[in-house]
Amino acid sequence: MQVQLSDDVVLDSRRAVWLPRQKTLVLADFFFGLGAARRRRVDALPATPQQEIWERVFGLLDDYAPEQLALLGDLKPSQGALEGDEADELRTIFRKLKAGGRKVVQVVGHPDRSDGPALEGTGIRPVEQHKVGPFTLMHRRRIFVYPRHDPHHGFWINGGVHPLFAVPAPGPAAEPDWMRLPAFLYTGFALVMPPFVSYAQGFEVIQPERLPRQARAWRLLADRLAPLDLPELPPTPEALRTLTRPPRKGREGAKAEE
Repeated sequence: MQVQLSDDVVLDSRRAVWLPRQKTLVLADFFFGLGAARRRRVDALPATPQQEIWERVFGLLDDYAPEQLALLGDLKPSQGALEGDEADELRTIFRKLKAGGRKVVQVVGHPDRSDGPALEGTGIRPVEQHKVGPFTLMHRRRIFVYPRHDPHHGFWINGGVHPLFAVPAPGPAAEPDWMRLPAFLYTGFALVMPPFVSYAQGFEVIQPERLPRQARAWRLLADRLAPLDLPELPPTPEALRTLTRPPRKGREGAKAEE
């Protein structure tokens, strides 16, 4: 399913943005590197969701035939270590993504994540921003509502926020309940994307009352996109405003606990 944000921007319910005039397909937080090794662990991703990820990727490439593919975010956390045959898997993926001379660009949010084992042999040199026609692609956590941007450069497309909205919905017994749904968010200054893989979802729910008046959003549910009436959304209950962040492991977790 598609939503035409403008003549220059198409939102796709497969969690992608298509820029037709620039023939560019944009994906956020694909996390290729969570592949081969993770699927062999006890807590491995079920086969069906993993296959669905690849079906979406190559379905999008077939449908749009982009000349450029922009990946916002790391290949795996901090472009980190590869396990088992993940390296071979990544090289195979990039050969497919670059088929037919397609250009692949990776945009990362932090300089210290611009290099790492996951990039070796891919031919990718990450950048912190990438301009595509009137758009600037970025992957930053906080800058998304009022980014500093020269007007003639258009607006940002950001993959680092992962918008979630709390939406009231009836429960199983018709009792009042809520759903937290991923969404595309357009603020008038920036377009903020959901992550391509659902398990990379954000942890903070967007508060509609804090957005500019011109903001618009489209929620994702299965393969459907539907507009959210932001002014009519009731205030999010305090207990739903953040999701529990999983505990960190290793050295970073030890520092966080100090």
